[in-house]
Amino acid sequence: MKIYVFDSWSKFMGPVIEHWRLLGHEVRTGIYWGAELTDWADLAYFYPVDSNLLAASKQPKPPNTRIVAEAVDIDIYAGHPGAVQWEYVDALIFMAHHMKELSDHKFNIPRGLPQYIVPGGVDTDKWTMRRDASRGYNVAFIGRFWIAKGLFNALQIFNQLIKTDPGNPWRLYLRGENYDPLWWQRHVEAYIEANPGLKERIEFVPWVEDLNEWLEQMSFLIQTSFKEAMGYVVAESAAKGIRPIIQMTNGALDTWPSSWVFQTHDEAIRMFLSDCYKPEMYRAYIADRYPLSHRLEMLDEICGL
Repeated sequence: MKIYVFDSWSKFMGPVIEHWRLLGHEVRTGIYWGAELTDWADLAYFYPVDSNLLAASKQPKPPNTRIVAEAVDIDIYAGHPGAVQWEYVDALIFMAHHMKELSDHKFNIPRGLPQYIVPGGVDTDKWTMRRDASRGYNVAFIGRFWIAKGLFNALQIFNQLIKTDPGNPWRLYLRGENYDPLWWQRHVEAYIEANPGLKERIEFVPWVEDLNEWLEQMSFLIQTSFKEAMGYVVAESAAKGIRPIIQMTNGALDTWPSSWVFQTHDEAIRMFLSDCYKPEMYRAYIADRYPLSHRLEMLDEICGL
């Protein structure tokens, strides 16, 4: 089968593309849509639902091409599905139930369009258990520094943590960049500057070539994002035996164990200080609930491969 993947993010579809090629399909990929590309393909896969699908859906549907689209969280929040001509699409995929529910509430997607929930998948051969999985004091925050990722909450919680437990060498590693909006950067910097004890315990890490190796030194991951469908950084960190500390948001309790989710800052502090630290359990949850093989099998079936 000839497959064209419109992957404007060039980030999460890699394992799927590799899998389809191993099955013997001819797979081409690109960032931008063109009518000649969908005409060429037996299957056109749009990830995510962005300007590519919006432009394509305004054109006549190729008669011999199956069109599948996968909507991610930011698509729903930005309203992209509301501008798609859905008669162009044969199947629509969401990563989580709460994203589909939000889509159902916001958009008039035709009832007759097949819609599926396909969770993200983690390759536990790639995301290996830490060589030293003991409980330490290094905390990771991973993500772009924009408002929806909740960096300010993470800083406040960590500041409270080091004041509650000043005798231990807690450090917060902020792996990210690109403040959005730019004025947000000044608020973050002002908070850090106003707390000298906090500033001494923070390290900014703008880029990491090998995230799996970098996570070897971490014991905790704090996730304070408000926008996640699933949050790959949580799943990948947990697969390494790192304890996730996740802020309660829409969908969090459907996605993760309740023991990983905090409701208040005080509860987050108790989770950091708890003697309950089970690296093998964190990894086992991901291997059982979000294996890459399950995602690949579901996509194969939906796409008719």
